[in-house]
Order: sequence, then C-alpha cells, then structure tokens
Amino acid sequence: MGFIPIFITLGGSVLLFILVVRQGIKSKRSQFSQFCTETWAGLQSIKSEGNKSKPDFEELRKIYLEVKSKLKTEELTQFDNQVRKPFQQAKLIQSQHNLFIAKKPYSFVARLFGYHAI
Repeated sequence: MGFIPIFITLGGSVLLFILVVRQGIKSKRSQFSQFCTETWAGLQSIKSEGNKSKPDFEELRKIYLEVKSKLKTEELTQFDNQVRKPFQQAKLIQSQHNLFIAKKPYSFVARLFGYHAI
C-alpha cells in the first residue's frame, strides 16, 4: 500500500514532463513557420514574382540568396527589416529546435509524437 502513492507521483511527473516538452516543440515549430511566412511575404514584396505558394525552407534559402545578390542599395533597409531579420530568426529557431530534439530525454518525447528535425 505504501508504494501506490510513489507510483502515482512518478507517473504524474513523467506525464507532466512529456506534456511540457511537447508544448515546447510545438511552440518552436509554430515560431519557425511564422518566421518563414514573414520571410516569404518580404521576399514577395521585394521580388514581386508571380509565384504565390510558400516554398519549403531550402527553396526559401535559395530565393533569399538570389534576391540578396541582386539587391539595389535603395532596397537595403526594406530587405533588412522585411526579409533578413525574419530569415535569421527562422534559422535560429530551426537550430534550437534541432538541438532540442537531439538531446536524450527530449528525443524520446519527439519520437513518441513523431517530430523530426526541421
């Protein structure tokens, strides 16, 4: 009878740990998606290309480098505010997310819910 409260407490703490880690992973993924969307909107305003569908991150990186190389000096501040800052934030969030789910206790939770590296 004395072990039942110990098992209930241990199970509750494991469940709370899993829920907190899952919420942290979901938060990083939504922030990454938001920054990618902001970057794509900024690139569309500068580039004004007909393609309206949001590409994945690797294609977004290629478009970013292409636009950056063809940038005029008068567009530099607009590019800095609308494209470069959200893109850098997206890269930072991607790195943090990938490092987070690679660590041992968190990798079990990521594997349990099917999260992979971005």
